[in-house]
Amino acid sequence: MSYLFEGLAPFLLIILFIVVFVKLSNLKFRLMVLENKLSPQPKEAVPTADLASAPAPVSAESFAPAVTSENKFVTWLKDDWLLKLGGFLLLIGLGWFATYAFMNNWIGPAGRITLGIAAGILILIIGTFRIRKYINQGGIFLVLGSATILLTVFAACEVYDMFNYTMALGIMFLSSAYVALVSVKYKSFAVALSGLVLSVAAPLLAGGSDDRIVLFAYLMVVVLGVIWIVAIRKNWGAMVFASLISVFLYSLPVLLDGYKNNESASLLNFSYAFTLVFFISSLISIIKSHESDIKAFLWTAILNGLFVLVWVMTFADKDWQSLIISIWMVIFAAGAFILFAGTKIRNVFYVYAVVAVAMLATATAVELEGAALTIAYTIESALIPILIYFTTKDLKASATSSFLLIGPIILSLGNLERYYRSNLVISEDFFVLALLSIALICLGLMFKRVKKSLQVLDLNIDNVWLIVGSVYLYTLIWTTLHIAMREDYAVATTIALIIFTVVGLVKYFYGISIGSRILRNYGGIFLGLVVLRLIFIDVWDMEMSVRIVVFVLVGLLLISTAFISKKIKNVQIN
Repeated sequence: MSYLFEGLAPFLLIILFIVVFVKLSNLKFRLMVLENKLSPQPKEAVPTADLASAPAPVSAESFAPAVTSENKFVTWLKDDWLLKLGGFLLLIGLGWFATYAFMNNWIGPAGRITLGIAAGILILIIGTFRIRKYINQGGIFLVLGSATILLTVFAACEVYDMFNYTMALGIMFLSSAYVALVSVKYKSFAVALSGLVLSVAAPLLAGGSDDRIVLFAYLMVVVLGVIWIVAIRKNWGAMVFASLISVFLYSLPVLLDGYKNNESASLLNFSYAFTLVFFISSLISIIKSHESDIKAFLWTAILNGLFVLVWVMTFADKDWQSLIISIWMVIFAAGAFILFAGTKIRNVFYVYAVVAVAMLATATAVELEGAALTIAYTIESALIPILIYFTTKDLKASATSSFLLIGPIILSLGNLERYYRSNLVISEDFFVLALLSIALICLGLMFKRVKKSLQVLDLNIDNVWLIVGSVYLYTLIWTTLHIAMREDYAVATTIALIIFTVVGLVKYFYGISIGSRILRNYGGIFLGLVVLRLIFIDVWDMEMSVRIVVFVLVGLLLISTAFISKKIKNVQIN
């Protein structure tokens, strides 16, 4: 490490020399081009009659060859090449002199560190003056100067054990904070982001510490600095997201360790503070910026919700986890309504609402299990689309959010299996299936009514949930009858088939009467399935007497449709 540091000075000087001369050459070239543009061009008298057909004047620049980066470099080499060569050789000699002096201890450890910090400060000063006219060049010098100080302090800690952790961290922070301050003044986002990266890297270069509370306190100072920067430069929202990523990365070792002690309790409080700071700052920034540059804040909201969830699930007491998550759920849900009221931007509302829903689902899973969990998920998943619609009046967003019901549907498959094998007609599994079928049908009816009032024709989510809900209802009827009449399986099957036949006929003819092709097809397909099951499955499990009764009843029901269909046609003709 000492040799690496000892050899750093000459190469930094060489790089500095090359950068300065290249930039000066570019400046000279720009001045030449500007002079050519400003110099007056000789004009020839053009006859009035030929004025319309006269060619446009051609400037000297039109005959100049295209300037490329290679041409610039060649031009730079040719211009005062003896001076550049001499300066380059002089820098190499001085670099070797510094290396030789280090190797022979002409300059002690304190002098080396002082020289490195002084070089970094000098480069910072050059960058400060340079950025006034040339943003990119000045930014490069600023970042290079701050990086030089960070590497010097790193060498002082690792090689010479000269600074303690707090002092090293303080010096590194001041260096990177200065870069950030200058970047704000001269509106350079790239320099500001580089300053953030340097400040985030400082704890690693300072040698590390076992005191994670000090580390998180330092990160809080960095985050507050970033919030201040974004408050001034409102279109720099990516800085907030980058700082949140940095805090998350520093949290990973603590989270993966998962060891609970007094320090972990304090760090959990820090996580709450971080979440609140990011939440409030994002809220204010989105309201102020409105439509411009909100993507970074939306990603911040998503990562922020995940951040606090992981911390709570890892270090919060089991008895308090659901309550804590519920509180954060209310905070994010309130944020969603505040943002929608203040901006009317639906995307913002949806993102914060999704985070709140994820927290609600997590809190529910922590607190409940089994049938109670499925019931809770069903109620939550059915209420969310309703709340979204009545809040935003956005039918498509409400329809999209209704797909949350897929979760309860998947969970209910286990309840369906347990209910079919049980001997109890009324059980927790019965209530799960009944509640889910009612929720699906009610949601479908709501969408159908809203579609009719809004005259929306390109959305079929109402039919989807009505069909799925009816399938659950039919399954529940079939299972309940067979549990109640376990000794009379054929009778239960007969009653179920008669009910299904009547339902199919009602749906079929009601669809015809109102001109609904979907309802007509639904009823026809349902009748076809009933008849197919009767012929190919259930008939073989029935006694002859039962077969006669079932086939006669179903046949009579189907024959009676001839009179019903004729009556419907007469009504439609009249």
